[in-house]
Amino acid sequence: MGREPEAIAAAVVEEIAAGRLDRGDPLPSTRALAAQTGVPRSAVVSAYDVLLAAGIIETTPGSGATVVVDQGVARSATGVGAAPRRPRERLRPNVVRPERDVPHRVRFNLMPGAPDVSLIREREWRQAWRSATASVPELDWYHPMSHPALQGALVAHLRQMRGIATEAHDVVIFPGVSAAVHAVTHALRPRSAAMEDPGYPMARIPLQHNVARVDLILVDDHGMQVERLDRQELVYVTPAHQFPLGGRMPVTRREQLLRWASATGAVIIEDDFDGEYRHDSAPLGPLRSMASGQESVVYIGTASKVLTPHLRLAWAVVPPWMSEAVRVAGTTLRTDASLIASDALAHLIGNGGLSRHLARAQRTYAARRRRLVAALAQHLPEVELVGVEAGIHVAVRWRDDTVRDSDVAAECAARGIALAPLSAYAAQHLANGLLLGYAQLPETQADAVVAEIAEALEVVRQGRRTPVSP
Repeated sequence: MGREPEAIAAAVVEEIAAGRLDRGDPLPSTRALAAQTGVPRSAVVSAYDVLLAAGIIETTPGSGATVVVDQGVARSATGVGAAPRRPRERLRPNVVRPERDVPHRVRFNLMPGAPDVSLIREREWRQAWRSATASVPELDWYHPMSHPALQGALVAHLRQMRGIATEAHDVVIFPGVSAAVHAVTHALRPRSAAMEDPGYPMARIPLQHNVARVDLILVDDHGMQVERLDRQELVYVTPAHQFPLGGRMPVTRREQLLRWASATGAVIIEDDFDGEYRHDSAPLGPLRSMASGQESVVYIGTASKVLTPHLRLAWAVVPPWMSEAVRVAGTTLRTDASLIASDALAHLIGNGGLSRHLARAQRTYAARRRRLVAALAQHLPEVELVGVEAGIHVAVRWRDDTVRDSDVAAECAARGIALAPLSAYAAQHLANGLLLGYAQLPETQADAVVAEIAEALEVVRQGRRTPVSP
């Protein structure tokens, strides 16, 4: 199960949305849930960390984890419609690992956001961790969100790679994007917010938790439709490579968004989750690097797509006027990241290892993307392909409403191909298609895998299904 922490966290949210868990209910201990589900305890701990950062649960030493949101919040976060309440029951293994959606034997991992960790040079990786663990870090009770080595390294890295000028004290380190969004919204306390739909569910959760009204704005091939914004006080966007549909927000729309923020006093959260990867298009700088972006844009980057999600590191470049408030919010919410992990990443940045890795990954991913696009053109010429210019995933859409993407994803899962249906990311607006991550797809296998996906689509269209194999 390639994305165990995310799957466990999503399953807990779905249990709350379905009414099987409610505010005040205790969750199983990490040890008990690991034993029930057969996944490593470390994955369960990471999942609980995600839920804690998102404001879904609270943890008390000696008492375990407790749900702190109700069904309405969870339902809004997942896009699940109202359902009759059922008697609550403890989490069961098939809640976390449903056979219908997760293949028992993953032959090919096409899940979005899954980089190829084999591209990391083991020698440089070991050197970074030896440097980070050379001494035991002291516990700084007064500055728990302080990561001086990584903050300093990111100042140079972001200036060189993304054109962002900032100071170290305006860079705040978090264990993930969701935690960063949670801290920013907790610090600002906006009364209204907006985000993309389809969009990133784990950003929607902290918005729903901290903001009274969250408007879901339809996206098109160029990202969020900015003209649909009104008087919201905060907006979350992914302009470099819209998640999940992959549109790139053009300069004219970026300027429109920044003008809107300036006129309304709103804050923009810019999630640049895979902005390092560009293919057949000229690079566009982040919103944060534009003239009026320094005062209104919170820029969020992450190591998840660059290196590995298991590093559990993200960074927020915040306007100077709110940096202290965001840091205090992070301390209050206990969203501090591992100092050892951040020191290891700082070492990789400082000795050039990260830059070399990015160049190597860019070449590899570009070649894999070209082969995947060619295979899609051959085996699925009838589908629409979007989001190919950037990132490490592409989206395919079809107009046949009789074929549900969730059924196609389940059919692929039965064949050992892990991928995501687009509908999983839509809360209000319809989406039908598949999200294909290609970072782990060898060029030599692209043709065969896409041929299987095309066969799965046809099987679903004809009403036949393949049993899940053990």
